[in-house]
Amino acid sequence: MENRRVFVRVLVVLVWMAVLFAWPATSAVPAADPPAVPEIANSDVKPSMVARAVQDALGGQFTKSQEDLRKALQDKPDDKTLSAALKLVEAYNTDAAKSEIERKAELADAARRVEQAMLAQSHQAKLAQDGLDKKLREKLQEAVNEYNNASTTESLEGAQPDEIQQAKTKTVAALDKSLKATRQAGELLAKDDSPFAKTFQPLAQRAVRLEQDLLKAWKDLKGADAAETRKLKDIEEEATLSLADVETMVNENPWRTAMYQARLAKQMARPQDNLADQGWYKAIVSDTKARAVKAEADAKWYDAMMAYAALADLEDTNEQIKDKLKIVQRHVRVLGLYGKREESASKPAASGPKSKSGPKGQDDESVEEAEPHWKDLVEGVDADMVEKAITQMDGYYVTTVDYRKVCRGALTSVRVLVETPQASYSFPTLGDQTKKTAFLSAIEGQLETVEKRDRVDHLDLVLALNSVLRANERTVQIPTEVLVVEFTDGFLDELDKFSSMIWPYDLDAFRKQTMGNFSGIGVQIMKEPGEPLKVVTPLPDSPAFRAGIKTGDYIVKVDGKPTEKLPVDKLVRMITGEKGTKVTLTIKRQAKLIDYAIERAEITIRTIKGWRQKADGEWDFFIDPEHTVGYIRMTQFTDQTPRDMTEAITQLRKAGMRSLVLDLRFNPGGLLPAATMVADEFLKSGKIVSTQGRQTRHNEISAQDSGVYLEGDLVVLINNQSASAAEIVSGALKDWRRAIIIGQRTFGKGSVQNVIPIRKQALLKLTTAYYYLPSGRLLHRRNGEKEWGVDPDIDVLVTPRQIRRWLEIRRKTDLLQDVDPQELSDDLAAQFQADLQLNTAVVLLKMMQLQDSKLASASR
Repeated sequence: MENRRVFVRVLVVLVWMAVLFAWPATSAVPAADPPAVPEIANSDVKPSMVARAVQDALGGQFTKSQEDLRKALQDKPDDKTLSAALKLVEAYNTDAAKSEIERKAELADAARRVEQAMLAQSHQAKLAQDGLDKKLREKLQEAVNEYNNASTTESLEGAQPDEIQQAKTKTVAALDKSLKATRQAGELLAKDDSPFAKTFQPLAQRAVRLEQDLLKAWKDLKGADAAETRKLKDIEEEATLSLADVETMVNENPWRTAMYQARLAKQMARPQDNLADQGWYKAIVSDTKARAVKAEADAKWYDAMMAYAALADLEDTNEQIKDKLKIVQRHVRVLGLYGKREESASKPAASGPKSKSGPKGQDDESVEEAEPHWKDLVEGVDADMVEKAITQMDGYYVTTVDYRKVCRGALTSVRVLVETPQASYSFPTLGDQTKKTAFLSAIEGQLETVEKRDRVDHLDLVLALNSVLRANERTVQIPTEVLVVEFTDGFLDELDKFSSMIWPYDLDAFRKQTMGNFSGIGVQIMKEPGEPLKVVTPLPDSPAFRAGIKTGDYIVKVDGKPTEKLPVDKLVRMITGEKGTKVTLTIKRQAKLIDYAIERAEITIRTIKGWRQKADGEWDFFIDPEHTVGYIRMTQFTDQTPRDMTEAITQLRKAGMRSLVLDLRFNPGGLLPAATMVADEFLKSGKIVSTQGRQTRHNEISAQDSGVYLEGDLVVLINNQSASAAEIVSGALKDWRRAIIIGQRTFGKGSVQNVIPIRKQALLKLTTAYYYLPSGRLLHRRNGEKEWGVDPDIDVLVTPRQIRRWLEIRRKTDLLQDVDPQELSDDLAAQFQADLQLNTAVVLLKMMQLQDSKLASASR
């Protein structure tokens, strides 16, 4: 359900992120017009059945590949190469079939949950009439609260025996109470034979059975070894989903769950599923449209935003829906910044069972920051900054600016501020209806002026700003800085979602993000409510690592101040600081308290990771040592990325690597020079990428024939979170037929942002050009376009639940900790088994190796 909360939040000691989701030949063969369709390599040797099977597999036809190999083995039953290839493909097809069964089951579950939630929504009035709504809700809330009090599987990681026993005692008591409450909720409808009750009762009974299984598993828990925790986690996941199903039936807003599940279904569906033609899908779209309109009319901005956001996914070609979403999001922004902190106007509360899974996302070296107060946000802002930004936009934006649209966006943004009732909390003069009406009338007048003009240019935008500021002085007298920020964000939002102002408040954080390094102690942390900070892992070669901080340590004090009651963002700021300064952490380890005085240093984030992390923090880059298949995971593109990747490949080649997997999934991009340098390591020559904007000259970047892996089999993994620089690399390697691309279509972020200083206090991040691949394809996803990003050669669809499964295991195997080598091997094997996209890559590379050996044998 959509309001399930993540129980554990992984945090790092600083906010940082990037600035900026057939058969190719085995070496880069430049062409004047690189073909988009891979070809099979030519050879003097007649293509073998292995080659034909490989060709089928590279076209995604693994079943046909298996059939070809079986037929070939009937003629040559003693052929070891054919036998090995068949074994590979059979195992893969078994895994793929299992994955497809899971996908269909998850899709059916999502559809079922949509229908259940809509039934619950329609039955609310009847429940209230019978006096059962509050009773059911209270009893299920009791069950959920107790369930949320139970410990998670993640809490066992790195835990000491006494901590495990404490968690066990606490969890058994909590689950016992939750189970009792769930059973009592089911009994409330024992004599009801309505459609609602007939749906509710089986769900409640299933939740009871699964909670019983989970309770028994905790009671039987002896330790925290991998086998036990994996078994526990599987039961935990099913119990959480089951209890969420029951809670949805009595929730005050089950329609939210219906929307969330419909969006999940859209992600999992294949074209042949004909999702849009199914009755339940049509029903949820129709219901959501009606709900969005009503929520907007009632000024329930969070509800309206959720509804329009769902519709934007469900009807992703509907531009009117996207425009509506943009307006509603502005209301939500105003509400969050200027309304009462406790005021939500129907903001969804997290009432359901907390997800027992770990943090979402990839490596998740991120920090959840508290929202800044609006006075901090606007400090140092003035109108002169905006006028300078408008001049820069006029001169350098990637396309001709539609100033009528831009003016409309700026004025609408200010109007939204004034029309959001909750904004009067920060600006009491908005409660004066006479002044408020006069100000809104002035804004409407400006909008009419803009619409009537034959031609609108950047000077009209400046005039509109000054008119708004003058009208404000005469009427509501909102602080000038606030209007400047709202006006600017409004017009930049009409350009694209990547152009923005970096106001004085955000300047330091932005600069840290762009550097890819920071000053601190280098530790990832997590925090449960009311508990002290817990170390997820020290970063390799960091001050924390060198000081002896270990995975599973509790940070109970920072410079003498207890951590359990402090908010995370404050603790992060306490731990970080200037290079050369010290921070004292009081660590609890095995019931002992130890003080560590750690000197802060510059921390560089390592963006290159391998398959298995060693005890010293270094990586083993072989995913399959027996077949010498290398694996490099790139998390983003920073200054150090090309150098670190080159070192990894050099290390692999010295060890005899024959094939390589480059994993760019969940890579948000980064620096353009880093992207082109990475691609250059695989390409002999030819264009890597070109940029073109309205005022920027056409610029091409080409390979230089000096790379470390110019020949050799290569697979690149991508998904819908591979963006920007990751798309440049994967797109160039695909266009030049240098690599097989596996996964799902990338994000489509193919625009160039230049950072332009606005005096010394602010920056304008402005889109000035687009990226084009060697084939001429535009990477960027523009409104209404059906083609964007990089399409895989082999599309391997995976579900959100499947992704979460292997990401959770990977998060664990990425930890720098003392662990039994066999346990780590078991976890890595489970991670590989759960990751069908990676499995596909390795199987193909092994088959290509077999083909190479077959050709070599035939030529001798």
